[in-house]
Amino acid sequence: MAATVSVAAEWQLLYNRYYRKPELYSMCWQKMDLGRHRVACARFGGPIAAIRDDSKIVQLFAESARRKLLIFNSAGILLASAIWDHPGGRLVGMGWTDEESLVCVVQDGSVYRYDIHAHPIEPHLSLGIDAADENVVECIFWGNGIACLTDAARVFCIPDLKSPRPCRLCEAGLVPGDMPLCAAVIEPQYTMSGNVEVLLAVGDGVVVVEEETAQRQGDGIGPLQKMAVSPNGKFLASFTHDGRLLVISTDFSRVLFEFNCE
Repeated sequence: MAATVSVAAEWQLLYNRYYRKPELYSMCWQKMDLGRHRVACARFGGPIAAIRDDSKIVQLFAESARRKLLIFNSAGILLASAIWDHPGGRLVGMGWTDEESLVCVVQDGSVYRYDIHAHPIEPHLSLGIDAADENVVECIFWGNGIACLTDAARVFCIPDLKSPRPCRLCEAGLVPGDMPLCAAVIEPQYTMSGNVEVLLAVGDGVVVVEEETAQRQGDGIGPLQKMAVSPNGKFLASFTHDGRLLVISTDFSRVLFEFNCE
């Protein structure tokens, strides 16, 4: 009877489906505290990158004060490592491209890339002098591009890292200090214009920013604490401040699904 109760307790109800998270295997890394690291996982069970988070005060045990970029396989076996000694301020974000190159962005808008063996990929890139002056505070990664938000509430973008051409997107009408609650990206191949669209959760709605335009959409659906765009670019899943899970079309014409998680 006890075993039956234990198995039943593993399942969680979400809307009209039950889900559970069984442990498939144990990771092989030793003494790896993910809470002390920035971590980026590639898609489809690809490599995992980790580096000690310099935005947190952490106790150094037997490790060196110099930070190392660590690259593991999906089972936690170390593949490669490299000393992190780049200028430009703190590491703001990192993510993997479709070709499994690791992209790292620091505060001044410098972009550093590594292959799966932790070898630097030249040349290093930059989001430009304006981004350097304003300090990057958040990054969003997709396929082969990045979008970055600065302290001055401006959005800078490299739509394609294969042929990098940094650009600044249209002003979103925000003032410094009035930062979005969260952000997401609709990739260029799924937009009407063929350009990347950056979604910024502001107030109780969303500001959709492109190179030439910025439009406010979805007034009244928020405030939104988290957003995620579906792989086909058609749907936007969002979690609201009052505990609702919403799925809406990315043209904001209709709410497809709503569930109160409270």
